[in-house]
Amino acid sequence: MAFQYVISNWIYGEEDLRTTFERLHRFGYDGVELMGEPGKYDVAEVRKLCREFRLKVLTIAGMYPWPTEERDLSNPDPAIRSRAVQYLKDCCAFANELGARVIIVVPSAVSKTQPVGNPRSDDEWLKAYADEWRWAVDSVGKAAIHAEERGVFLAIEPINRYETFLVNSCEQGLRMMREINSPAVKLHLDTFHMNVEEVSPAGAIREAGEALINLHIADSNRRAVGEGHTDFRSIVQALQDIEYKWTLSLEPLPPVPDPYLATRIKRFEYLRDDYARLSIERLKAIEKELLNK
Repeated sequence: MAFQYVISNWIYGEEDLRTTFERLHRFGYDGVELMGEPGKYDVAEVRKLCREFRLKVLTIAGMYPWPTEERDLSNPDPAIRSRAVQYLKDCCAFANELGARVIIVVPSAVSKTQPVGNPRSDDEWLKAYADEWRWAVDSVGKAAIHAEERGVFLAIEPINRYETFLVNSCEQGLRMMREINSPAVKLHLDTFHMNVEEVSPAGAIREAGEALINLHIADSNRRAVGEGHTDFRSIVQALQDIEYKWTLSLEPLPPVPDPYLATRIKRFEYLRDDYARLSIERLKAIEKELLNK
């Protein structure tokens, strides 16, 4: 079974959604991974664009920026955690309206590389980590009840240690998933983050197995597929080995240090078409080669 290909549209910043949909249609994508900002989009307009360009909203990329606290699911403040859970509930309703089945969840905010309070001693750090882990499990578990009712999945995303501190590896993501113990909670992986954290990205995919329901794709330097040193052949082989039937969500960014800045820099806009075309062409070629070997 062929994979479904989408692009996570947060990488295009404030680009008009019609421009994004036209690009994805032109290069043969199956759909879009829409930025998890329910208040930003007119659902009727999104549905209209889907019909016009024969695309689907397949996944929702939850957004968890730091130092903004309102979406920090592991925060010591119960009021902040409550608002973060409500954000996930809103994303569940948003996904349900658009027919998307997966919402990506980062259990501790992105760019938050220390527990709240920046503990210094080993004992303080370990206690703070354990507390925030426990609070994240509780928060995602509460949102998962709502997700089950809506028929959508929450997919925990491990992110590398330089961008967040709580869940960095496939093993940690699976452990949190097991502790939450909900049929609505699964795993999301990202080839760029795995390039930093995993001994073997292909091995991590096999370890995840049927728990894996979404995969972000960018090369080792976060650029388009084939522009770095990631072994995508072994990754596609691992996906075929586990009989992966979900989406490959392209997330390539231009060569600047801050990914959020990258979405706003005009001089790199020409790369949007190049990266979208190259990534899907190269992945489909690998997929075809391995299926026909």
